[in-house]
Amino acid sequence: MEVYGDPEPGPWVWEAGLTEPLQRALRGMGIERLYRFQHDAYKAITSGRDTVIVSGTGTGKTEAFLAPILDMIIREGPAAPRPYALILYPTKALARDQLYRFKVLAEGRLGIRVAVLDGDTPRAERTSIYSSPPHIIVSNPDMLHMGLAFSDKFRRLVSKAKFIVVDEMHVYRGVFGSHVRKVLYRAERTSGRVVFIGSGATIGNPASMGEKLFARSVEVVEGPKRRKGTAIHLLADYGHGSRWSTAAAIISLLVRRGLKVLGFVDSQQMAELIARISLKSYGVRVGVHRAGLLPEDRRRVEEDFREGRINAVVSTPTMELGIDLGDLDAVVMAHLPRSISSYIQRSGRAGRRDEPGLVITLLGDDPIEAYFLQHPQELFRMEPDPGYIEPGNREIAKVHLAALLLQTGLVDIDSIPEDLRIALEDLEAMRIAVRLNGKVAPRWGRARSYVEAHGSLRSSGPQVRIVEDGREIGKREMPMALYDLYPGAVYYHSGRTYVSLKLDIESMRADVRRVGADLNFYTKPMYSIDVVSITPLEERTLGPLRIVYGDIKIMVTVEGYYVKDEYSGVTLSEVSYKDPIKWEYWTKGIATRYPNPGITDQVALLSGYHALEHTIIAAARPVVGASDTDLGGVSYPSGHIVIYDSAPGGHGASKLVFERLERVHDIAENILASCTCEDGCPKCVFSPYCGVNNKFLSRKTALKILVYTMKTSERPSKRLEPPHGTPYA
Repeated sequence: MEVYGDPEPGPWVWEAGLTEPLQRALRGMGIERLYRFQHDAYKAITSGRDTVIVSGTGTGKTEAFLAPILDMIIREGPAAPRPYALILYPTKALARDQLYRFKVLAEGRLGIRVAVLDGDTPRAERTSIYSSPPHIIVSNPDMLHMGLAFSDKFRRLVSKAKFIVVDEMHVYRGVFGSHVRKVLYRAERTSGRVVFIGSGATIGNPASMGEKLFARSVEVVEGPKRRKGTAIHLLADYGHGSRWSTAAAIISLLVRRGLKVLGFVDSQQMAELIARISLKSYGVRVGVHRAGLLPEDRRRVEEDFREGRINAVVSTPTMELGIDLGDLDAVVMAHLPRSISSYIQRSGRAGRRDEPGLVITLLGDDPIEAYFLQHPQELFRMEPDPGYIEPGNREIAKVHLAALLLQTGLVDIDSIPEDLRIALEDLEAMRIAVRLNGKVAPRWGRARSYVEAHGSLRSSGPQVRIVEDGREIGKREMPMALYDLYPGAVYYHSGRTYVSLKLDIESMRADVRRVGADLNFYTKPMYSIDVVSITPLEERTLGPLRIVYGDIKIMVTVEGYYVKDEYSGVTLSEVSYKDPIKWEYWTKGIATRYPNPGITDQVALLSGYHALEHTIIAAARPVVGASDTDLGGVSYPSGHIVIYDSAPGGHGASKLVFERLERVHDIAENILASCTCEDGCPKCVFSPYCGVNNKFLSRKTALKILVYTMKTSERPSKRLEPPHGTPYA
């Protein structure tokens, strides 16, 4: 059980230096005293310093950045520019959810106008905002991205803003954060000097994360790290059943007991599967909330859940944020979230009333989950994990350099920051941009089409259209589409079951056919990964290892698929393709070569390297805050192990592995040494994403290799030789 009280008190509102109207407004809402961190934020923001506020769920982060902005608007009076501030949320739903909270204080008590401007804003309301801007505009990074590129009126709004607030800042990691860094640069270029404010509940490296996101040094203001209130946490070993059937059973049982339950998974397909099992086996209707659904479908699920028409929803991280769902009794996590930050966010959704919240997390056939089952205290001792961003992602840079050219026209090449300039040659080759005497200009039609086609800030790879009978029903990003939509794959979408008929890489299209819901099996891809090329960017040594971090070209080959029993996960059959599906892409990653501790059996040796690769990926998850799909890996009989970012162009997780490999090794050794299996099992070296269905794995040999690596006095090689032999992913 965890119980947390109020944050440290600060000055009374009449002693905090606030304007009289703001004092009266706060006292009218029952706020007589600021918390210490709120007052520290007030002083930093009103002094014009770029600021990051870190404080737990429900502790008053919103007031910490809103009060100083309102105070400054009051002080400047009619001369205050409109809009004075842009407040960004990662989703439209969350922005609109927060609007009422802003209006109560700003409009209701101070007469300071607030409005939402996003893709769902009606035309008449949008026209009114452009002609008579409010003091505060609430929006999202997607609107900022597209508005800056395509709308003169929107650019004029942004040019007036003195503050840009990025709330729920802990979400801006990986590909999304890498995109938003560039969107914020483009906004700053339009507005001139703007003050950035970040706010989040769980950021392990707020100063570094702020600097990466805003490209500036920031002042960090910290409140309490945990939520207010009480929650009971239960870590449950689900035993010999399947994870998804156990989660469905628990969710259904809690609903039947009259509780309102939110379930979390990280896989879109697992969300669909749990909802299907709950209805099929227990007669309990469970909503699904995930990316890839149409916006109106997600909104319908939110409303049905809030209004009590359904009492359970299973969600990917889309509901991790603070969307108002009403009071929740319980949170069920089908597996340990990708990071301690996500665990804190998800568990914080339960118990918003006077009653304690119930948080149930299923742990079991996963190396890190087994580690925390044996050491549960370690889970609750962990600090929020670091955020990571990859400024050097060329795929992302291409989108935003094209967008920058659309919003500015002719640009001096020397004025373009290096993390955008890296894409210039690519855009020239694609005939999207042209150089003119030290300047660069867009080819307007091509640039416009390119930005429109690559408008998503959540992906860096091309999108595969999912088509049923000629109608598009969704999209899936590459390379994940390779692993979900290969011919013959069972694919779940919006509670319906489909079979993939064809995956055309050239046209980025997958054709699917709906089938009956009574299937009792699912499918997993049979695939291989090979490293085509490595371009080093940084190197370091660790014991006998020379570790290279750099650009890595990956070849994915889907060779067929496995058919597995829905409930037990047992492999029922294997299907091989006559013509495998291949796709190459560049990403970021690390490569090194582990030594041979004297093992002569070549099969045992490659089994050890393969098992070690799986374990390093698992051990990296709590160290860098990555999910089990954020990092990929491949091992070679030569001892080479490559760990790479799964997103095309990279997202920053492997860079943290490069920097923190010592800690990763420590956890990996604990996983390998403490497991009691014969020589490999799901709790130590098996991976649900293994391309060869967890063949050629040896826990004991992996442990020998790792212990030898950590203790040997061997010197590292002067250069890393290329890998050779058959790769295993």
